[in-house]
Amino acid sequence: MTNSLLLAHETFRVLAATAGSDGLVWLGLTGCTSLSVFLLIIAMRLPFGELIRRQEEAFHGALVELFLFDVTPRQLTWIMFGGAVVAGLILGGLTYHSQAGIVGGALAFVVGTMGGYWVPRGIIFMMQRRRRNKLNEQLIDGLVTLANGMRAGLNLVQSMKLIEQNTQPPIAQEFGLMLREFEHGASVDEVMRRASARIKLHHYRLLFAAMETARTRGGNLPATLDRLGEALREIIRLEEKVKSLTAENKTSAYMMGLMPIVIIGIYWLISPTWVTLIFNDPWGLMFLVIALAFWAAGFLWIRKITSFEI
Repeated sequence: MTNSLLLAHETFRVLAATAGSDGLVWLGLTGCTSLSVFLLIIAMRLPFGELIRRQEEAFHGALVELFLFDVTPRQLTWIMFGGAVVAGLILGGLTYHSQAGIVGGALAFVVGTMGGYWVPRGIIFMMQRRRRNKLNEQLIDGLVTLANGMRAGLNLVQSMKLIEQNTQPPIAQEFGLMLREFEHGASVDEVMRRASARIKLHHYRLLFAAMETARTRGGNLPATLDRLGEALREIIRLEEKVKSLTAENKTSAYMMGLMPIVIIGIYWLISPTWVTLIFNDPWGLMFLVIALAFWAAGFLWIRKITSFEI
């Protein structure tokens, strides 16, 4: 270690002697910058580690819900962060080389990084929403299968096995997992509570709560399932009616959200200098940030007022 310090000192002395005063200033600035970056990395290590931990927990819950066990949460987290940096570098480089200036390139880097960060999350969210919609569509048939199986003399676990064998995923996967948990020693009530927490749909929470109540207090469980099926069928009908009534407004919201991007593209085709002036001029950048903020607020507000829950 002593030899390394002596070598570094001798190297710095030679560089200082050959570079002159300007070289000393350059070396000093480089050293200060490197030290600042190093200290910033050390200071951000704990917050960044906490962010990674929370993201891994979120991805773990999503992957378990989607029954995707080939990808680990850590792999998905690093893919997300790596994709964010790559997307930011690509968009920032393209913007900088299109004569948008350093500020425009930096702004494009930030936008690309945010886009690359949210795209994997958006894909996971879309997969979750599609799977939950499919689960809701299969719920009524599952209730009928449960009730008919119990009327035929089967117990609750055997009726659940009918759903696993005679239905399609994802409801077959969920009830299959419930059966595996029951076979490994968990009680039926505990299995239903775990499934309710895993599926995260209020229709299924209502189903499992009604089944647990009927099992605890006694009663005709097939008749309870029939009444629950009628109630859920009416709720689903009302939800579909609300979706059809608000579909036009949601389409208008999407069109209004895409309109600024379309207009900027048209102006880029007509006169690229007008668009590049927005990124090169400080006032243009300020108005661009304000416009993006109002655009995002308006889009979210329209989505909020056109979203209903039954």
